[in-house]
Amino acid sequence: MRFPARLFTLASLALASATFTACSDDKDEITPNAPTYEVPVTYSFANVNYSGQQARLAMLGEMDTYIKTANTGAVLNAQKLQNMYANTSSPFAATELNTAGKQLRDKTLSTVQAEYDGYLQDVATASLSARVPATNGTAGILTSADGTKKYLVNAKGVELGQLIQKGLMGAVFYYQAVDSYLTEDKIGNAVDNKTVKPGEGTAMEHHWDEAFGYFGAPVDFPANTTGLKYWANYSNQVDPALKSNKILMDAFRKGRAAISNNDMAGKTEAAATLRTNWETLVVSSAMHELNIAKGAVADQALKSHYLSEARGFVMGLRYRKDRKISDATYAQVMAKLGDNFYATTGADINDALNLLSSAYGLDAIKGSI
Repeated sequence: MRFPARLFTLASLALASATFTACSDDKDEITPNAPTYEVPVTYSFANVNYSGQQARLAMLGEMDTYIKTANTGAVLNAQKLQNMYANTSSPFAATELNTAGKQLRDKTLSTVQAEYDGYLQDVATASLSARVPATNGTAGILTSADGTKKYLVNAKGVELGQLIQKGLMGAVFYYQAVDSYLTEDKIGNAVDNKTVKPGEGTAMEHHWDEAFGYFGAPVDFPANTTGLKYWANYSNQVDPALKSNKILMDAFRKGRAAISNNDMAGKTEAAATLRTNWETLVVSSAMHELNIAKGAVADQALKSHYLSEARGFVMGLRYRKDRKISDATYAQVMAKLGDNFYATTGADINDALNLLSSAYGLDAIKGSI
């Protein structure tokens, strides 16, 4: 299937005209008097370290795996979940995570930390009913019509495990990348780009690398799609429509090369591309799940599962200060999704899709995401 090419944002197009000499077959236009340098074809640079980001991705992975044990009848320990969130009392099976000195909670947007504390308590409470069927008003297990899928939901049919996972992808990984590391405070021209710390590079280089770490891609992405984590995985899922893999990875490579070669204009262009297109990835991930949910309204288990994923992604849109979606449109989308997924209709889902699509100029591809 062929998809429209219109989703290259203005920021992406601006990046394509920036000054780079790449080691790939990119043919970037050269601006007179601008620095020239080679951009590696993979994210391979000297003094790169984003181990803290990799640790947090792994922590969310273990938390998600533990929560999913409730889908087959396990009762979750609320304290263990809180310990995993704040990395206290050695809660992880991977012992290196327990001693990493990193956690998810303190990197969650401060205004929603308590909200996620509540979700973790709520999923543990719901798991007390993990051996009984769920009904509207009663927590328990929803089973798909073909009997192959089982999901723990709360009394309103929300799969809290998915809400937590997708929500923290936004409140930690996306928020930290676009509203911290890719901002003036972390990569602005006033940030130190001269003092090299062995293994980490300059402060500006290191902050850029940390943003890349939260994307969850291997250094040779998108040629290599093995072991994709979180946002990189979703980028790959929506890539046939968005072409997001190349846009995002090119920007990560070019921006890092620009910083290492003191090309501040190139860095700024790359950061703008990442911020714009990562937000488009967030909304497209929500739309992807809504499209699936729209085709599964007759199967409550599947409808609840995909709506829970979509709601978690939509929540992520509010974690960027200069977001494209207005507060009013965001509220309309959340109202259409509702807080009781037994009551959410196909028409509601379609309305939510249309609101998101219109807000982000994705009408031409909304059915293909």
